[in-house]
Amino acid sequence: MFNDSRYRRNVILLNMNRGFLYGDGFFESISIVNGMAPLLHFHTERIIDAFSIYQMTPSFNINEVLQKSIHEYHTDGILRINFYRDGKGKYLPEMDNVVFDYAFTPISAIFFLPETFNLQSALTNAPRMQGSIGIYPEPKPNVPWMTVKSLSSAYYVFAAKYKQQNGLQYLLIQNSKGEICEELLSNLILQIGDRLIVPRRDCGGVNGATLRYIASNYSLQLTEAIVTFPDVEAATAIYSCKGSTGVSKIK
Repeated sequence: MFNDSRYRRNVILLNMNRGFLYGDGFFESISIVNGMAPLLHFHTERIIDAFSIYQMTPSFNINEVLQKSIHEYHTDGILRINFYRDGKGKYLPEMDNVVFDYAFTPISAIFFLPETFNLQSALTNAPRMQGSIGIYPEPKPNVPWMTVKSLSSAYYVFAAKYKQQNGLQYLLIQNSKGEICEELLSNLILQIGDRLIVPRRDCGGVNGATLRYIASNYSLQLTEAIVTFPDVEAATAIYSCKGSTGVSKIK
């Protein structure tokens, strides 16, 4: 056996962490602003949905875990919490209990703040992000665990490499039916004529907390619809929507 600390850590991971071994779990990225999580309710909902999708049974109170994790940090940044199935087993797990770990990355960003958000103002004043837009040719599997932030992220890894190799700034993700479901790193809002369109939830995109907040508070102004490449071409504007940057105009 190698007398090397890195090797020893790898042995621990291989023996104990099903998230590392099989991608058997998910993560949640939460924006922290002034020691608070502005969209905590929507993150909590998505975590609970993910437990159901992954058929996991947590033995802890998720609200207590989130509050304790968030209150450790007093600077702005991103809290990432990884949830994965406990125990051993191979593809078939021995149990459905949940374990978790978390890490915090301080960053300076224009975070999405619900208390100051107005949809029309956000669209009108959205910063214009320059760069080319492409569509990833490999369809995203339209399966439930891909609508949360799965630890099985190979699809997004290869999509990111495709974006880099083709000199793209933004990469739209499609499902097997050719429906646009999201941008690589964010949800989408399209303006087509006088309509504001968001891809339908059942198309397979990640159920983003920021877009869920906007949709729940501006439901009369947004229309869920199937979005295809001709819609992208016809759109007079396309907006990127995520917690760490808010609403940005990419077309």
